[in-house]
Amino acid sequence: MTGTRTLLCLCLWLAAAGIATAQEEAAPSRFGAADRAGASVLMTETNAIQAANIIRRGRVVSLGRDYRPDMPQTPGQDLHLTQIRMSRDGSTRIDTQIDGLTAQSGTRLVGLGHIGAGGDDGPARFYNGLSGADIPAELGIERVAPFFTRGILIDMVSLRGGQMAAGDEITVTDIETALDWFGVDPPGNGDAVVFHTGWGQHWIADNDTYLAGSPGLGLEAARWLIEREVALVGIDSWSVETVAPDASPDAPAGTFPVHLALIAENGVFVHENLETERLIDAEIAEFAYIFAPVPITGATGSIGAPLAVY
Repeated sequence: MTGTRTLLCLCLWLAAAGIATAQEEAAPSRFGAADRAGASVLMTETNAIQAANIIRRGRVVSLGRDYRPDMPQTPGQDLHLTQIRMSRDGSTRIDTQIDGLTAQSGTRLVGLGHIGAGGDDGPARFYNGLSGADIPAELGIERVAPFFTRGILIDMVSLRGGQMAAGDEITVTDIETALDWFGVDPPGNGDAVVFHTGWGQHWIADNDTYLAGSPGLGLEAARWLIEREVALVGIDSWSVETVAPDASPDAPAGTFPVHLALIAENGVFVHENLETERLIDAEIAEFAYIFAPVPITGATGSIGAPLAVY
C-alpha cells in the first residue's frame, strides 16, 4: 500500500468514527423522533408505480461489481473464500465460507449507522440524534425499506468531455445542465440519483489510484439533492464526495461534510462503487432502481447488487 493510500484510508476511518465540528451534529429526523429508516420512507406506492412505468424494454442491468480478493480494499477488508467440500451418500456439496467481507466492501449501501458527527471530546451523534451507544441496535440496515424507485443517471463524463479527476467537484450547475441535456425531469420525492464520473476505470486496474482520491459531490450539490427529497445518491467511486489525492489526517475536522449532510443529518442513503459504465453502455438516463439491503441485524451497511431496469 502506498503512503498516500494509507493516509487517505486513515482519514476516512477517522471521519467514519465521527470527526466533525460541533455545528455538524446530527439533527433530529424530519420523519419523527421514532424514525430509524431515514429517507427510504419517502418511497411510496406512487414511487413504485412511477418506476414500473419507466420500464419499456424489460431489460435488467446490474450495477454491482464483483466481490474479488483483488478489488480495492481499505484496512480491515481482506476478502478470502474457503470452499468446504462434503461428500455423502453418492452426492457432493460445496459450501462457501466468506471471510473479511465487511458491510462496506465493494459495491456498498452506506447505512445510517455508519457515520456520525462529533466523538472527539464527547459522544458521537448519529442520524436522528442517536448516540454511538445506540448503534447498532437502533440503526441496523434491517430497518431500511427496499428500494424500488425512479433512478436518474447524471453522466459527468459526457458533460465534462472526459473522466473526472480525484478532487473534481460535481456542482449544482453540472446536475442541472446534465438533466437539461438528456431531457430528464429533475429528481423529486424518493428518487435515486446516480453519478457516472469515469472513476470506475481504475477499479482493479489501478487500486492505488482508485483509493488515493475521488471525484464527487460538493456540499452545495448535496444540499440541492436533499432539498428535492431524494432517497438515495449513488456514484461509481468509493466516496460520494470529492476527495483530493493529497488528503491526510491533518486535514481540518469535518473532512467528509457531504457524508454527514446526506446520512447523519438527513437520512439520505449512499450507494458507492457502482458499475455505472453499464448504464452508459445501455444509453439510458432514466430507469427503475431496485435494491433490497441484505437484512443483517445491526449492520451499518449492505453489500449487494442494485438493479437498473428499463
